[in-house]
Amino acid sequence: MLNYRILVTVVVLSFVSLIWAGEKEKLTLEDIFQSGKFMTKGLNNAQWLPDSKGYTFLDKTEGDSHQSIYLHQLKSGKVSRLVNGADLKPISDTEPLRIEDYSWSKSGKKLVIKTDGQRVWRRVSLAKYFIYDLGKKDLQPVHSDEERISHPKLSADESMVGYVLNNNVYIKNLSNGSVSTVTRDGNENIINGQFDWVYEEEFGILDGWRWSPDSKKIAFWRFDQSDVREFTWMDDYFPEYGVTSTIKYPKAGEKNSTVKIGIYHLPSQKTVWVDLGDEKDIYIPRIQWTNDPNILSVQRLNRLQNKLELMLVNAQAGSSRTILAEVNPAWVDVEDDLTFLKKTDQFIWTSERDGFKHIYLFDPNGNLLRQLTQGPWEVGSVLGVDEKNKKVFFNANREHVTQSHIYSIGLDGKNLQKITREEGSHRADFSPDFEAFIHIYSNLNTPPQYALASSKGKRIRSLVENKIEALEEYDISYPELLTFETEDGVTLQASMIKPPHFDPDKKYPVFIYGYGGPGSQMVRNGWSRNMLWHNLIAQNDYIIFSLDNRGTGGRGKEFKNLAYGDIGKYAVADHIEVAKYLASLPYVDKERLGIWGWSGGGYLTMLALTKGSDYFKAGIAVASVSDFRLYDTIWSERYMGLPQTNAAGYDSASVLSYIDRYKGGLLIIHGMSDDNVHAQNSMQVIQKFQEMNKPFELMLYPGKDHSMRGRRPGNVNLHLYGLMTKFILENL
Repeated sequence: MLNYRILVTVVVLSFVSLIWAGEKEKLTLEDIFQSGKFMTKGLNNAQWLPDSKGYTFLDKTEGDSHQSIYLHQLKSGKVSRLVNGADLKPISDTEPLRIEDYSWSKSGKKLVIKTDGQRVWRRVSLAKYFIYDLGKKDLQPVHSDEERISHPKLSADESMVGYVLNNNVYIKNLSNGSVSTVTRDGNENIINGQFDWVYEEEFGILDGWRWSPDSKKIAFWRFDQSDVREFTWMDDYFPEYGVTSTIKYPKAGEKNSTVKIGIYHLPSQKTVWVDLGDEKDIYIPRIQWTNDPNILSVQRLNRLQNKLELMLVNAQAGSSRTILAEVNPAWVDVEDDLTFLKKTDQFIWTSERDGFKHIYLFDPNGNLLRQLTQGPWEVGSVLGVDEKNKKVFFNANREHVTQSHIYSIGLDGKNLQKITREEGSHRADFSPDFEAFIHIYSNLNTPPQYALASSKGKRIRSLVENKIEALEEYDISYPELLTFETEDGVTLQASMIKPPHFDPDKKYPVFIYGYGGPGSQMVRNGWSRNMLWHNLIAQNDYIIFSLDNRGTGGRGKEFKNLAYGDIGKYAVADHIEVAKYLASLPYVDKERLGIWGWSGGGYLTMLALTKGSDYFKAGIAVASVSDFRLYDTIWSERYMGLPQTNAAGYDSASVLSYIDRYKGGLLIIHGMSDDNVHAQNSMQVIQKFQEMNKPFELMLYPGKDHSMRGRRPGNVNLHLYGLMTKFILENL
């Protein structure tokens, strides 16, 4: 007998299906994807002024053809146009440039402005950049030729700007326009000052060089990807002979780029190479200057990613010493929380060494001074350190695993303060002096709200309210949060959307939305972009369900480590358990359980329809991995180890191992220009289905990448979600 039970149900929005003040409209695909009536607004590229007196953002008033930079003054709330986009006309051009992005100099006297961007992959882009002097109202290009560049940054003294062109780093003197070369060997295999594909994708890092605090040195990454194997696909089908794209893509167990860190000294024009140790098969996911311009910090990660070391480097000699190490039997996550304090020469670091991610304070030699936060909850990230008032600001799920609030704690580890109040998910962008922050908040039935708040959480004024009136016009069912206990007593977080006018005496099919990857979280008390489409399905008398299986995030390192070595083990096992539970409910049609997901969720869906085929009737797998031997080194090996030493784990996690169990009911969707999860993954599954004469449905999107965008114009969301809606209604 199954021992399932719902432990807790938290109704996020009171929803009484029997009481209605008149009939409401039903959602359509056009309402969701074309009308714009449910669109949420935000602050476009909001950035605090260096003096903390206000923040700037991009916008344009009615009648303007170009975006401008506007200033919102913190004290008065007055909004005014600071830089008129129409006035930004390069000397050689009659048309003003279009501001796509910008960044402030340290003094607040200059801006680096991006225009004419060209996307390369999902994150990195090439563009043209200009330096704008606000006092002189002078605009000058960073690079004078027509070639696009990347990662321009002003030196601390604002006399120079560095940038990357054709995999080399350059410096331009702003007073006389002269350009000097930092590196000269950049080519298709040697990359200086930026990253190869896999670093960008899996370490979330784009800009591969750093000015020193004294403006006299530049530290940079250098990659040699000569031994990295290439992957090629048909990227454009419109030319008569088509166009292919090729990238260096290291698949699990294959060779990575070799990495070096160089420190270029401007006075001598010489480069010192950092001693990274004897082992060459390593990662350098982060470098960061300390407050001492002669000391660079370097984070070194071994190939298995279960040992992360913090090293301090002498910039003159290149010598290094390890002052801190994080070791775990599974893997160690790379974070962005390292903060060197200016007044005490100490540093802040986050670690999971006690089983949960918390904040620690160390002395300059890596000796632990104290653990600042502790308990059976997790810090999300450090938001900043207010040294004047000796406080650390951070977000965490201390209230509940599905929520995220903003907190502060003293550098002495005392006086923990919760700053935000409303249940839900909170984000904060603090001013440089930590007196105020831009507060972004949402929950399951409240779209994102933007406001200014003091550092103690007191609301100063609303910025963007996102009152979506259309939500009142439609039959919207908001999710309920609940917990689910497995047969062996493990409590898991889940959510459910019931159909409008839910009748417990009827039987409904259940459509599960899943992901389940290591460290991920699907079940959160925050606004969801998929909520509207899930409502469209629910309005056709379906229940929508989501589950965070074992191995997902927010529950501590031990819980997360359950994913290690076989990513699919608990992901599919827990979804099978929840399928059994759902089938036992009196209002569920146990013969009509389905599942869908994107990327890792597509993988979960494929696994559910093969390994778990006895429990699921239909599923939709979008951009799915099928075998982690086909995915990249950093992500796959972080959670699975090396294929050479964990062949059994890779076999167990592979969809291809369970093709013979597949019964039917799967819709496979893939973008043919997906540089991340190659369409090869779906093709291998398709070929096996064909060989075994098994039925399936397929949709391919030429020229579309992992997020179904692409180099050719055209939004396919209406077609994509229309296809998925039709499939669900006909097959589930």
